[in-house]
Amino acid sequence: MMQQLFFVLAGVLFGMANVIPGVSGGTMAVVFGVYERLIGILSDPIHNIKKEWKFLVTFGIGLIVGILAFGKLMNLLLESKYRSETFLFFIGVILGSLPMLFKNAFMPEGKKGGLKLSASTIIACIIGFGIMVPMFLSNTDAAKEAAKETAAMGSVNIGQIILMAIYGAIASSTMIIPGISGSFVMLLLGVYPKIIAAVAALTGSGAGIGSAIALLLPFGVGVVLGLVFCSKLIKYLLKNHSAVTYAAIFGFVLGSIGCVIREVSTVSVIGIVALLAGIAVLYAFTRLDPETAKKE
Repeated sequence: MMQQLFFVLAGVLFGMANVIPGVSGGTMAVVFGVYERLIGILSDPIHNIKKEWKFLVTFGIGLIVGILAFGKLMNLLLESKYRSETFLFFIGVILGSLPMLFKNAFMPEGKKGGLKLSASTIIACIIGFGIMVPMFLSNTDAAKEAAKETAAMGSVNIGQIILMAIYGAIASSTMIIPGISGSFVMLLLGVYPKIIAAVAALTGSGAGIGSAIALLLPFGVGVVLGLVFCSKLIKYLLKNHSAVTYAAIFGFVLGSIGCVIREVSTVSVIGIVALLAGIAVLYAFTRLDPETAKKE
């Protein structure tokens, strides 16, 4: 019962993270110890969905709640005077995950095996962090302005359909890489407003619905293909080069703090409390998960 509750709660945080540009859903999956499990399912969905249906149901319930209920709450918070405090909470959650990632990367045999540093793990960590540097140094305001130019729903041609499929593959691939926000990447590519406009057009009437479907269908196909192929690659790396892969993930997650922290404009007492609460929530979730407890 506790395991199922853990998966529901993990799904809630995963869903919340995926609706906020700058916060990585992949990071949340790593934080709560379900990343490898999700990658395994996505890499071979035909054989694994039946085997993992209990996990998928509980995690899926949390995911839906996180997107629909808490996603709306998060949007309200981000538009309120507590925007900085909200991002500080997520920074706390990310900070709380770093010790676990460090152990997987640099202490693969646990505390008894001691610290094991190698050139490959150090280089992988530096590369992972280095990939994130352009993300938190980029001019998002300029990206948002450029994106507005592509947001309007208009006629759809073959070139746009192919491009949307490619965008879908990129978005889903980055979505499952810890530290990288898929929605943030879509924003930088200038496609985020167009997707939002297409989704909104589905509830309207007239010719706009046809254009919306013509864009969303290839985008959806690209998302599925990106998830499957990227998951297969990550599964292979985790199985054959676990320490190096986790070292790269550690670098990704460490660098992702820069993407989130730049959204913090002020630090107040409430913000500090929110930061500490994020760390505490992560610790509590770790204690709740029996699988994580076994690794200690």
